[in-house]
Amino acid sequence: QEFEAAHPDVDVEIITLADQTVLANYVIDWSKGNTETDLVFLDGGYMSKTYAAQDLIYDFEKDLKFFDNFPKSNFQPGVLETGAIEGTQVCLPAIYEVYGVSINTAMFKEAGLVDAKGNPLPIKTWDDFYNFAEKLTKKDAQGTVKQVGASIQFGNNLAGIIGGAIIAQLGHCTTEDGYTYDFDNADFRHMVDLWKKGVQNGYISTATFVDNAGGRNGFKAGQIAMCYEAAGRWMEAVPTLGADNLSLVEIPGGQGTYCFGCQMAIPRASKNADLAVQFIKEALYGEYCQTNAFTQYGKMSVIKEYFEKALETTPLWNNIADSMSKAVAIPEWEEQAKWLKGLNVIFQEGLVNPKASADDIVNQMVALSESLKK
Repeated sequence: QEFEAAHPDVDVEIITLADQTVLANYVIDWSKGNTETDLVFLDGGYMSKTYAAQDLIYDFEKDLKFFDNFPKSNFQPGVLETGAIEGTQVCLPAIYEVYGVSINTAMFKEAGLVDAKGNPLPIKTWDDFYNFAEKLTKKDAQGTVKQVGASIQFGNNLAGIIGGAIIAQLGHCTTEDGYTYDFDNADFRHMVDLWKKGVQNGYISTATFVDNAGGRNGFKAGQIAMCYEAAGRWMEAVPTLGADNLSLVEIPGGQGTYCFGCQMAIPRASKNADLAVQFIKEALYGEYCQTNAFTQYGKMSVIKEYFEKALETTPLWNNIADSMSKAVAIPEWEEQAKWLKGLNVIFQEGLVNPKASADDIVNQMVALSESLKK
Protein backbone atom coordinates (compact mmCIF):
# COMPACT_ATOMS: atom_id res chain seq x y z
CA GLN A 1 0.00 0.00 0.00
CA GLU A 2 2.82 2.40 0.82
CA PHE A 3 4.59 1.61 -2.45
CA GLU A 4 1.43 2.11 -4.50
CA ALA A 5 0.78 5.41 -2.75
CA ALA A 6 4.28 6.59 -3.64
CA HIS A 7 3.90 5.29 -7.21
CA PRO A 8 0.28 5.88 -8.35
CA ASP A 9 0.97 4.36 -11.77
CA VAL A 10 1.98 0.99 -10.26
CA ASP A 11 -0.19 -1.88 -9.06
CA VAL A 12 1.36 -4.54 -6.81
CA GLU A 13 -0.34 -7.92 -6.85
CA ILE A 14 0.67 -10.54 -4.28
CA ILE A 15 -0.04 -14.19 -5.10
CA THR A 16 0.33 -16.91 -2.48
CA LEU A 17 1.21 -20.37 -3.76
CA ALA A 18 -0.46 -23.28 -2.02
CA ASP A 19 2.53 -25.58 -2.40
CA GLN A 20 6.24 -25.08 -3.10
CA THR A 21 6.18 -27.69 -5.85
CA VAL A 22 4.40 -25.13 -8.05
CA LEU A 23 7.72 -23.30 -8.29
CA ALA A 24 9.07 -26.03 -10.57
CA ASN A 25 6.46 -25.07 -13.18
CA TYR A 26 8.12 -21.68 -13.61
CA VAL A 27 11.05 -23.36 -15.35
CA ILE A 28 8.88 -24.17 -18.36
CA ASP A 29 7.42 -20.67 -18.72
CA TRP A 30 10.64 -18.82 -18.05
CA SER A 31 12.55 -21.00 -20.51
CA LYS A 32 10.13 -19.74 -23.17
CA GLY A 33 10.56 -16.12 -22.05
CA ASN A 34 7.10 -15.94 -20.47
CA THR A 35 6.18 -14.87 -16.96
CA GLU A 36 3.33 -13.25 -15.05
CA THR A 37 5.60 -12.89 -12.02
CA ASP A 38 8.26 -10.23 -11.59
CA LEU A 39 9.49 -11.12 -8.10
CA VAL A 40 9.42 -14.60 -6.54
CA PHE A 41 9.89 -15.43 -2.86
CA LEU A 42 11.63 -18.75 -2.28
CA ASP A 43 11.53 -20.45 1.13
CA GLY A 44 15.17 -20.74 2.12
CA GLY A 45 16.37 -20.57 -1.49
CA TYR A 46 14.40 -23.62 -2.56
CA MET A 47 14.58 -23.97 -6.37
CA SER A 48 17.10 -21.14 -6.74
CA LYS A 49 19.93 -23.38 -7.95
CA THR A 50 17.63 -25.03 -10.48
CA TYR A 51 16.73 -21.60 -11.88
CA ALA A 52 20.33 -20.38 -11.79
CA ALA A 53 21.68 -23.52 -13.46
CA GLN A 54 19.47 -22.75 -16.46
CA ASP A 55 20.24 -19.01 -16.36
CA LEU A 56 16.59 -18.14 -15.73
CA ILE A 57 17.10 -15.53 -12.97
CA TYR A 58 19.09 -12.31 -12.80
CA ASP A 59 22.37 -11.76 -10.99
CA PHE A 60 21.50 -8.85 -8.67
CA GLU A 61 25.06 -7.59 -8.62
CA LYS A 62 26.26 -7.92 -12.21
CA ASP A 63 22.99 -7.68 -14.15
CA LEU A 64 20.81 -5.43 -12.01
CA LYS A 65 23.56 -3.34 -10.33
CA PHE A 66 21.58 -3.56 -7.08
CA PHE A 67 24.44 -2.52 -4.80
CA ASP A 68 25.47 0.57 -6.80
CA ASN A 69 23.16 2.76 -4.69
CA PHE A 70 22.28 0.29 -1.93
CA PRO A 71 25.67 -0.71 -0.49
CA LYS A 72 26.40 -4.11 0.98
CA SER A 73 27.35 -2.38 4.24
CA ASN A 74 23.59 -1.86 4.82
CA PHE A 75 23.20 -5.61 5.39
CA GLN A 76 23.74 -7.61 8.55
CA PRO A 77 27.02 -9.57 8.12
CA GLY A 78 26.50 -13.00 6.61
CA VAL A 79 22.99 -12.53 5.24
CA LEU A 80 23.88 -11.87 1.61
CA GLU A 81 25.75 -15.17 1.45
CA THR A 82 22.46 -17.00 2.02
CA GLY A 83 21.32 -15.81 -1.41
CA ALA A 84 24.56 -16.47 -3.28
CA ILE A 85 25.36 -19.56 -5.32
CA GLU A 86 29.04 -20.11 -6.10
CA GLY A 87 29.68 -16.41 -5.52
CA THR A 88 26.84 -15.18 -7.73
CA GLN A 89 24.11 -13.09 -6.05
CA VAL A 90 21.14 -14.73 -7.78
CA CYS A 91 18.86 -14.11 -4.78
CA LEU A 92 18.46 -11.49 -2.07
CA PRO A 93 17.17 -12.36 1.40
CA ALA A 94 13.91 -10.73 2.49
CA ILE A 95 14.36 -11.89 6.07
CA TYR A 96 17.08 -13.68 8.03
CA GLU A 97 16.52 -16.73 10.22
CA VAL A 98 18.51 -19.16 12.28
CA TYR A 99 17.49 -22.40 13.94
CA GLY A 100 17.23 -23.02 17.67
CA VAL A 101 15.11 -24.75 20.28
CA SER A 102 12.17 -22.78 21.66
CA ILE A 103 11.13 -23.98 25.10
CA ASN A 104 8.15 -23.62 27.43
CA THR A 105 9.80 -22.63 30.70
CA ALA A 106 6.64 -23.25 32.74
CA MET A 107 6.68 -26.89 31.63
CA PHE A 108 10.40 -27.13 32.47
CA LYS A 109 9.69 -25.90 36.00
CA GLU A 110 6.81 -28.31 36.45
CA ALA A 111 9.05 -31.19 35.32
CA GLY A 112 11.85 -30.13 37.66
CA LEU A 113 14.21 -29.34 34.79
CA VAL A 114 15.52 -26.10 36.32
CA ASP A 115 18.57 -25.07 38.33
CA ALA A 116 18.66 -23.59 41.83
CA LYS A 117 17.70 -20.17 40.44
CA GLY A 118 14.73 -21.58 38.54
CA ASN A 119 16.36 -21.28 35.12
CA PRO A 120 15.84 -24.09 32.58
CA LEU A 121 18.65 -26.63 32.52
CA PRO A 122 20.85 -26.39 29.41
CA ILE A 123 20.32 -28.87 26.57
CA LYS A 124 23.96 -29.62 25.82
CA THR A 125 23.60 -32.91 23.92
CA TRP A 126 20.98 -34.86 22.00
CA ASP A 127 20.90 -37.29 24.90
CA ASP A 128 19.83 -34.33 27.06
CA PHE A 129 17.17 -33.44 24.49
CA TYR A 130 15.81 -37.00 24.52
CA ASN A 131 15.87 -37.29 28.31
CA PHE A 132 14.19 -33.90 28.74
CA ALA A 133 11.55 -34.82 26.14
CA GLU A 134 10.78 -37.97 28.13
CA LYS A 135 10.36 -36.04 31.38
CA LEU A 136 8.28 -33.35 29.70
CA THR A 137 5.85 -35.84 28.13
CA LYS A 138 2.59 -36.50 29.95
CA LYS A 139 0.45 -39.59 29.39
CA ASP A 140 -2.88 -40.58 30.92
CA ALA A 141 -3.63 -43.90 32.63
CA GLN A 142 -4.29 -45.51 29.24
CA GLY A 143 -0.95 -44.34 27.86
CA THR A 144 -2.41 -41.64 25.61
CA VAL A 145 -0.05 -38.68 25.23
CA LYS A 146 -1.56 -35.46 26.60
CA GLN A 147 1.56 -33.30 26.49
CA VAL A 148 4.43 -33.95 24.09
CA GLY A 149 8.00 -33.36 25.16
CA ALA A 150 9.32 -32.08 21.85
CA SER A 151 8.72 -31.39 18.20
CA ILE A 152 11.24 -31.60 15.35
CA GLN A 153 10.32 -30.24 11.92
CA PHE A 154 10.15 -33.44 9.86
CA GLY A 155 8.22 -31.68 7.07
CA ASN A 156 9.32 -29.14 4.46
CA ASN A 157 12.22 -27.85 6.59
CA LEU A 158 13.82 -31.26 7.15
CA ALA A 159 16.94 -30.43 5.13
CA GLY A 160 17.51 -27.43 7.42
CA ILE A 161 16.79 -29.50 10.52
CA ILE A 162 19.44 -32.02 9.48
CA GLY A 163 21.89 -29.30 8.44
CA GLY A 164 21.40 -27.38 11.69
CA ALA A 165 21.94 -30.48 13.80
CA ILE A 166 25.16 -31.28 11.95
CA ILE A 167 26.44 -27.70 12.22
CA ALA A 168 25.71 -27.57 15.95
CA GLN A 169 27.67 -30.80 16.45
CA LEU A 170 30.61 -30.17 14.11
CA GLY A 171 30.73 -26.44 13.41
CA HIS A 172 30.30 -27.13 9.70
CA CYS A 173 27.70 -28.73 7.44
CA THR A 174 29.48 -30.40 4.52
CA THR A 175 32.43 -32.59 3.73
CA GLU A 176 35.48 -31.19 1.94
CA ASP A 177 33.65 -31.05 -1.41
CA GLY A 178 31.44 -28.24 -0.06
CA TYR A 179 28.21 -29.93 -1.22
CA THR A 180 27.78 -33.25 0.58
CA TYR A 181 26.23 -33.19 4.05
CA ASP A 182 28.64 -34.56 6.66
CA PHE A 183 26.20 -37.05 8.19
CA ASP A 184 27.83 -40.42 7.52
CA ASN A 185 29.31 -40.70 11.00
CA ALA A 186 28.60 -42.24 14.41
CA ASP A 187 27.42 -38.99 16.03
CA PHE A 188 24.72 -38.37 13.46
CA ARG A 189 23.60 -41.99 13.51
CA HIS A 190 23.24 -41.76 17.30
CA MET A 191 21.23 -38.57 16.89
CA VAL A 192 18.83 -40.22 14.43
CA ASP A 193 18.53 -43.19 16.78
CA LEU A 194 17.40 -40.83 19.56
CA TRP A 195 14.92 -39.13 17.23
CA LYS A 196 13.51 -42.53 16.31
CA LYS A 197 13.22 -43.64 19.94
CA GLY A 198 11.55 -40.34 20.77
CA VAL A 199 8.96 -40.82 18.04
CA GLN A 200 8.38 -44.48 18.93
CA ASN A 201 7.84 -43.65 22.62
CA GLY A 202 5.65 -40.61 21.99
CA TYR A 203 8.20 -38.13 23.35
CA ILE A 204 8.73 -36.44 19.96
CA SER A 205 5.71 -35.30 17.96
CA THR A 206 4.97 -36.54 14.44
CA ALA A 207 2.59 -33.64 13.77
CA THR A 208 4.89 -32.19 11.08
CA PHE A 209 4.56 -35.40 9.04
CA VAL A 210 1.15 -34.23 7.83
CA ASP A 211 1.18 -30.51 8.70
CA ASN A 212 4.31 -28.40 8.34
CA ALA A 213 2.94 -26.03 10.99
CA GLY A 214 1.97 -28.86 13.34
CA GLY A 215 4.93 -28.44 15.68
CA ARG A 216 4.82 -24.69 15.97
CA ASN A 217 1.04 -24.70 16.43
CA GLY A 218 1.28 -27.34 19.16
CA PHE A 219 3.99 -25.30 20.86
CA LYS A 220 1.89 -22.11 20.69
CA ALA A 221 -1.10 -24.01 22.08
CA GLY A 222 0.88 -25.16 25.12
CA GLN A 223 0.80 -28.82 24.10
CA ILE A 224 4.50 -29.23 23.20
CA ALA A 225 7.38 -28.29 25.52
CA MET A 226 10.32 -27.96 23.09
CA CYS A 227 10.25 -26.99 19.43
CA TYR A 228 13.31 -27.45 17.22
CA GLU A 229 12.92 -25.40 14.07
CA ALA A 230 13.26 -21.72 13.15
CA ALA A 231 14.30 -19.84 16.31
CA GLY A 232 11.44 -17.35 16.08
CA ARG A 233 8.85 -19.89 17.21
CA TRP A 234 9.06 -18.63 20.80
CA MET A 235 8.05 -15.14 19.65
CA GLU A 236 5.02 -16.53 17.82
CA ALA A 237 3.92 -18.12 21.11
CA VAL A 238 4.07 -14.93 23.20
CA PRO A 239 0.39 -13.96 22.60
CA THR A 240 -0.87 -17.35 23.82
CA LEU A 241 1.69 -18.38 26.46
CA GLY A 242 3.16 -15.09 27.65
CA ALA A 243 6.78 -13.99 27.37
CA ASP A 244 7.57 -15.09 30.95
CA ASN A 245 6.84 -18.73 30.03
CA LEU A 246 9.15 -18.88 27.02
CA SER A 247 12.82 -19.07 26.24
CA LEU A 248 15.23 -19.91 23.44
CA VAL A 249 18.32 -22.14 23.54
CA GLU A 250 20.97 -23.39 21.13
CA ILE A 251 20.68 -26.59 19.11
CA PRO A 252 22.37 -29.39 21.10
CA GLY A 253 26.10 -29.21 20.48
CA GLY A 254 26.23 -25.42 20.40
CA GLN A 255 28.93 -25.21 17.71
CA GLY A 256 26.78 -23.10 15.41
CA THR A 257 23.42 -23.07 13.71
CA TYR A 258 21.78 -23.16 10.29
CA CYS A 259 21.05 -19.74 8.81
CA PHE A 260 18.85 -18.90 5.87
CA GLY A 261 16.59 -16.22 4.52
CA CYS A 262 13.40 -16.17 2.55
CA GLN A 263 15.05 -15.49 -0.82
CA MET A 264 13.87 -13.18 -3.59
CA ALA A 265 14.58 -13.88 -7.24
CA ILE A 266 13.74 -11.91 -10.38
CA PRO A 267 13.20 -13.95 -13.57
CA ARG A 268 15.02 -12.85 -16.71
CA ALA A 269 11.66 -13.18 -18.47
CA SER A 270 10.30 -10.25 -16.43
CA LYS A 271 9.70 -7.00 -18.28
CA ASN A 272 9.63 -5.10 -14.97
CA ALA A 273 12.94 -6.07 -13.37
CA ASP A 274 13.92 -2.47 -12.60
CA LEU A 275 10.58 -1.89 -10.89
CA ALA A 276 11.01 -5.08 -8.86
CA VAL A 277 14.42 -3.83 -7.71
CA GLN A 278 12.85 -0.54 -6.68
CA PHE A 279 10.13 -2.38 -4.74
CA ILE A 280 12.75 -4.36 -2.82
CA LYS A 281 14.74 -1.27 -1.87
CA GLU A 282 11.83 0.98 -0.93
CA ALA A 283 9.27 -1.44 0.49
CA LEU A 284 10.76 -4.77 1.48
CA TYR A 285 13.96 -3.28 2.89
CA GLY A 286 12.10 -0.40 4.50
CA GLU A 287 11.50 -0.07 8.24
CA TYR A 288 7.87 -1.30 8.17
CA CYS A 289 8.58 -4.71 6.61
CA GLN A 290 11.90 -5.29 8.32
CA THR A 291 10.62 -4.31 11.78
CA ASN A 292 7.22 -5.99 11.71
CA ALA A 293 8.56 -9.27 10.37
CA PHE A 294 10.65 -9.42 13.53
CA THR A 295 8.22 -8.18 16.15
CA GLN A 296 5.31 -10.26 14.85
CA TYR A 297 7.01 -13.46 13.71
CA GLY A 298 10.60 -13.48 14.94
CA LYS A 299 12.02 -13.17 11.41
CA MET A 300 15.20 -11.17 11.86
CA SER A 301 15.97 -8.15 9.74
CA VAL A 302 18.58 -8.43 7.00
CA ILE A 303 19.25 -4.71 7.34
CA LYS A 304 21.94 -4.05 9.96
CA GLU A 305 20.24 -0.97 11.43
CA TYR A 306 16.96 -2.75 12.13
CA PHE A 307 18.65 -5.96 13.25
CA GLU A 308 20.57 -4.11 15.97
CA LYS A 309 17.45 -2.28 17.15
CA ALA A 310 15.56 -5.57 17.41
CA LEU A 311 18.23 -7.17 19.61
CA GLU A 312 18.07 -4.20 21.96
CA THR A 313 14.33 -4.59 22.43
CA THR A 314 14.32 -8.42 22.58
CA PRO A 315 17.39 -9.51 24.60
CA LEU A 316 16.32 -13.18 24.71
CA TRP A 317 17.91 -13.60 21.29
CA ASN A 318 21.27 -13.17 23.01
CA ASN A 319 20.77 -16.72 24.38
CA ILE A 320 21.93 -18.00 20.99
CA ALA A 321 24.24 -15.12 20.07
CA ASP A 322 27.27 -17.43 20.00
CA SER A 323 25.54 -19.86 17.65
CA MET A 324 24.33 -17.00 15.44
CA SER A 325 27.89 -15.73 15.11
CA LYS A 326 28.86 -19.18 13.76
CA ALA A 327 25.80 -19.65 11.55
CA VAL A 328 26.25 -21.63 8.33
CA ALA A 329 24.02 -21.96 5.27
CA ILE A 330 23.24 -25.44 3.97
CA PRO A 331 24.16 -26.30 0.36
CA GLU A 332 21.62 -25.69 -2.38
CA TRP A 333 21.64 -28.55 -4.86
CA GLU A 334 20.50 -28.56 -8.46
CA GLU A 335 18.15 -31.40 -7.55
CA GLN A 336 17.20 -29.89 -4.19
CA ALA A 337 13.52 -30.74 -4.68
CA LYS A 338 14.32 -34.45 -5.03
CA TRP A 339 16.57 -34.27 -1.96
CA LEU A 340 13.87 -32.81 0.26
CA LYS A 341 11.14 -35.10 -1.05
CA GLY A 342 13.40 -38.12 -0.60
CA LEU A 343 14.33 -37.10 2.95
CA ASN A 344 10.66 -36.79 3.87
CA VAL A 345 9.96 -40.31 2.64
CA ILE A 346 13.02 -41.80 4.35
CA PHE A 347 12.35 -40.20 7.72
CA GLN A 348 8.59 -40.44 7.84
CA GLU A 349 8.69 -44.13 6.96
CA GLY A 350 11.81 -44.95 8.95
CA LEU A 351 10.89 -43.20 12.20
CA VAL A 352 7.53 -44.93 12.57
CA ASN A 353 8.61 -48.36 11.34
CA PRO A 354 9.72 -50.42 14.37
CA LYS A 355 11.84 -52.66 12.13
CA ALA A 356 13.84 -49.80 10.60
CA SER A 357 17.03 -48.82 12.43
CA ALA A 358 18.87 -45.51 12.54
CA ASP A 359 21.55 -47.11 10.36
CA ASP A 360 18.88 -47.99 7.78
CA ILE A 361 17.72 -44.35 7.71
CA VAL A 362 21.23 -42.90 7.37
CA ASN A 363 22.26 -45.47 4.76
CA GLN A 364 19.25 -44.48 2.65
CA MET A 365 20.25 -40.82 3.07
CA VAL A 366 23.74 -41.61 1.82
CA ALA A 367 22.39 -43.48 -1.21
CA LEU A 368 19.98 -40.66 -2.04
CA SER A 369 22.69 -38.03 -1.68
CA GLU A 370 25.04 -39.89 -4.00
CA SER A 371 22.32 -40.22 -6.66
CA LEU A 372 21.52 -36.51 -7.02
CA LYS A 373 23.05 -33.65 -8.98
CA LYS A 374 24.70 -31.12 -6.73
